[in-house]
Amino acid sequence: MKSKGIERLLRLLLVLLGIGIGLAVAQLTLQWYRLANGNSIPAWVPAASYTGLGFLGGLIFLLLSSRILHRFTELSGAMQKSFDKMPLNQVMSAVLGLIIGLVVAALLRSILAFLGNSMATMMLSAILYLTLGALGYNVGKRRSREFTMMLTRLSGVREKRKTVRHGYASRKFLDTSAIVDGRIGPLLRTGVLEGEIVLPQYVITEIQALADSSDDQTREKGRRALEMLRQLEAENLVAVDSADDDTTRDVDVKLMRAARECGGTVVTTDTTLQKAAAVSGVRTVNIHALADALRPAVTEGMTLTLRLTKEGKEQGQGIGHLADGTLVVVENGRDRIGEEVEVTVTAVRQTASGRMLFAR
Repeated sequence: MKSKGIERLLRLLLVLLGIGIGLAVAQLTLQWYRLANGNSIPAWVPAASYTGLGFLGGLIFLLLSSRILHRFTELSGAMQKSFDKMPLNQVMSAVLGLIIGLVVAALLRSILAFLGNSMATMMLSAILYLTLGALGYNVGKRRSREFTMMLTRLSGVREKRKTVRHGYASRKFLDTSAIVDGRIGPLLRTGVLEGEIVLPQYVITEIQALADSSDDQTREKGRRALEMLRQLEAENLVAVDSADDDTTRDVDVKLMRAARECGGTVVTTDTTLQKAAAVSGVRTVNIHALADALRPAVTEGMTLTLRLTKEGKEQGQGIGHLADGTLVVVENGRDRIGEEVEVTVTAVRQTASGRMLFAR
C-alpha cells in the first residue's frame, strides 16, 4: 500500500467486518437454537455468544489482514490493467451487465424479507449482490460484441452512417495475410474495394508479433506491414475496430465471426481461410485471384519486351519476369542474360503457383 494511514484504515475496516460476521453468526445460531428449543435460553448465553464470536471474527480478520490487503492490491492492479486494455464498447457492456446483475439481486433480496432485518439476512444479501453483480459483469464483458451490434441495429445509426459514406457495400475485414502481402495498400488507393475497410485490433496485434519475431525475414515483413498500416490510417483508408472476441484466440475464427455478424467480407490471400469461410457462409476476396483477373491476357504469338535475369533449368534457356511477376522461360536466351530483349510467346501454362509463359 502507498499510504500507511490508508493501510491502517483498511485493517480497521477488516477487523470491523470480522466482528460483524461474528455477530451475524452468533445471531443466526441463537435464532436456530430458539426455533429448536423454544425461548428457554439463559440470559448470559446471548451476551457470551455475541462477545465471543464477535471477538473471534475480529481476531481472525486481524491476523489475515496482511494477506487480504496484499491480494486486494494485486486484484485492484489487475483490474486496472484489464480496464486499460478494454475498448470503450466492452467497458459499457460490462457496466451494463453489472447494473442488471445488481437489479436482479435487489429483486431477489425482497424474497429474504420474511426473515427480517437481521445480521444473517444482511450477510446473505451481500453475498447475493456480490455474486449476481460479478456474474452480470462477466457476461456483459464477454458478450460486448453482441451488445454493440444489438444497439447499433436498434438505433440504425451505424447503418445510416455506412450508407452515407459507403453506399450499401458490405464491410471488408482485412486478414493478416492480405496486409503482409503488401498489395492491399495500392489496391485500397484505387478505390476498387467498396465499403468500410475494417482493420481489427487483434490483426494488428498479430502483425506486431511478426515484427518482433526472431526470424529476420518474418520480422522484416511484419515491420513493412506495420509501416503500410500507419500510412493507410493516416490516409483514412482503414477503420481500426477495437472489438474483440474473448471466447477464442484464433484470429481467423474471430474474422469470420465478425464478418458473418454484419454480412461483411474477409479480404485475404490465405486459401485455407477462404475455404473455411466458404463452408461458414462468409464471403471472401482473395487478392491473388483478383491480381490474376486483372493481369493482361497473353496469348501465343504475342510479342513482349522483358529483361532476362538468370539461366533456366534446360540448356540455353533464360528466365525473365513481366511487370506483374509472371515467369517467362525464353529459349535460346542464355547468352542474353542481363539484357532487355524482345520475345515471342510460344505457350501459356497455368500451374498451381500461377501462370508461366514460354517464349522464343
